Amino acid sequence: MRILVFDDHEAIRMIVKQQVSEIVPTAEIILCGTLDCAKRVISEGQNIHFVICDLEINAGCSTVIPEMSFKNKIPYMVYTSHVNKVLINELMTLNVNSYASKISGMEALRQGIVSLLVGKPYQCPLVVSTIESTDNFKETEKLTLTPGQKVVLDVVAKGFNREEAAKILKIKMATLNNHIARARELNDCENFEELLRRYRFWDHLSS
Repeated sequence: MRILVFDDHEAIRMIVKQQVSEIVPTAEIILCGTLDCAKRVISEGQNIHFVICDLEINAGCSTVIPEMSFKNKIPYMVYTSHVNKVLINELMTLNVNSYASKISGMEALRQGIVSLLVGKPYQCPLVVSTIESTDNFKETEKLTLTPGQKVVLDVVAKGFNREEAAKILKIKMATLNNHIARARELNDCENFEELLRRYRFWDHLSS
């Protein structure tokens, strides 16, 4: 049995590896700390039986590995700090097998791994309570952006103000402001801060 463990924090990778080893001592565990590494392992067809992955990559959120696992029919578990209704709904469409929050403790991680290996669905208490919540709040939805809008937001997301971004991109301030205004309108953002927050949350992977 070959299991891919993907997390950009080494300590978390080691914790997950230890838990998997205790449950299945004979498992071959492949550790990846970067998105490129995990993508390569899956795309090269290395006979991966299960995937356990984070969504928090470079302080943002990426669903690339769940998408690849789903496409390649590999059962997978998400073990992440990110839990919200948008993510839950997206992962449900990708047939997530286990979904555990890192703040739910070791027992949730262990239960998630066991459920993954035996083919039973599992959601930790935080995920369940989020699903059942009736609170009304603005969801952190993915953005739809044109290439020009994405380039502008990529620079601004790095901490540059609008004037600095315009100079870096060698465009007029009016052009930059137009890109931002159109992006806000296209994605129904109440303000620029919301636009930037959503862009950063999804790890600059919006399309």
